[in-house]
Amino acid sequence: MQMLAMDIWAAIRWARRYRRCDNPDMRDDFPASVKDELAKRVGFGCSNPGCRQATSGPQEGPAGTVNVGVAAHITSASEGGPRYNPDLTPEQRSSAINGIWLCQTCAKLIDDDVQRYTEDKLIEWRSDAETAARRALEQRKSPPTESDGVFLEAQRLMPKLIDEMRTDVRGDDRELVREFVVLAVPTIGYSWPRGHSVYTEETHPTLQAQLAWLEVEDAGFIVGISNDPGFAYRIVPEFYRWLQSA
Repeated sequence: MQMLAMDIWAAIRWARRYRRCDNPDMRDDFPASVKDELAKRVGFGCSNPGCRQATSGPQEGPAGTVNVGVAAHITSASEGGPRYNPDLTPEQRSSAINGIWLCQTCAKLIDDDVQRYTEDKLIEWRSDAETAARRALEQRKSPPTESDGVFLEAQRLMPKLIDEMRTDVRGDDRELVREFVVLAVPTIGYSWPRGHSVYTEETHPTLQAQLAWLEVEDAGFIVGISNDPGFAYRIVPEFYRWLQSA
């Protein structure tokens, strides 16, 4: 009886492979339950950290909904599509582990530029969007914004610096210190006319590149205010509040 069951299962697997070879256009689409799961895990917001567009709302009138979201495949649903991975089984390809919730514009964007929007990048987007949605629930915050997504990206790209900045911000009970100075190495007797934090290139070897990212990304999370005698920056209010609460 056990051998018969194994033979039947082997036959089913062979039939699936045969059908796929015979019909390469066969798609492993998501069932409705997976689409619903992907949308709910990110609070129905686009998972692109630079977008975060709401994707669901009411129709005009007392009933009905509008949906502009898409359960997009991270690796394509069929052979020849964007980021297709032949090593996945049909079940894996049509499961939530291979999906990401996006608005319609971003869903097209990721498939039109597969060199930029790689499988790893999309998995990072999904993870960050789920983290932002979880924090919004736990902290009773409003839905994640575009800035929240980019803040989380900064956390992933430069965790040591962001953690140190967060510690400094939370250690200021008066909430008055919004500026910091960048030095090559710790300097005894260095002074700045106002309360400030200090970050050094000795502690953070890629500090200049990290600060450049924070200064120019979208609206900018820090603003340069002096380069003499050391580079000084001011933390913008939205970033400061995120460092306090994240």
